[in-house]
Amino acid sequence: MKYSLSITEWHEMALSGTPVSTRTLIHGISMFPSIRMDRDYVTIMPVLDGVEVGDIVLFDDPYQDRFVLHRVWRVDGDRVLTWGDNCKNPDREIPIDAVYGRVVLIERGKMKIHPDRKRGLALARFWHVFGRGYRFARRAVRYLKRRLMRSGKQPDEQQERQSDV
Repeated sequence: MKYSLSITEWHEMALSGTPVSTRTLIHGISMFPSIRMDRDYVTIMPVLDGVEVGDIVLFDDPYQDRFVLHRVWRVDGDRVLTWGDNCKNPDREIPIDAVYGRVVLIERGKMKIHPDRKRGLALARFWHVFGRGYRFARRAVRYLKRRLMRSGKQPDEQQERQSDV
């Protein structure tokens, strides 16, 4: 049985011993490109059997008083280290009891994606290294476009002027 609940309602049900899934739209960019902001829905199931490296988990961040959806990078006994795929730095370690759910399905339009721990972790590692370069290049292009717009010249006109010199 599937329910569409708020995270708070779902968490209260999970704490009472009712293991139901919830489907929710994600509003942050910390898990891009794995999960896309305001486009992807995720289905989350309560964690009943522990977490593994590579899982995308929902946890209650004790340092910021909010729910966070990030990938597990390390499990040390009763502590878990998480890191968003699109974040520069890992999160602080949290107690494993703060992990409430695991993403079991990502819905992107008509596509249904079942998260794979190994592939997801490989993608996250790649994105941590090369994603910053991609983001830098995207910002640089936007900056150059704005500069050209302010100067009143279209990009093609700018290139023609440079070639005339």
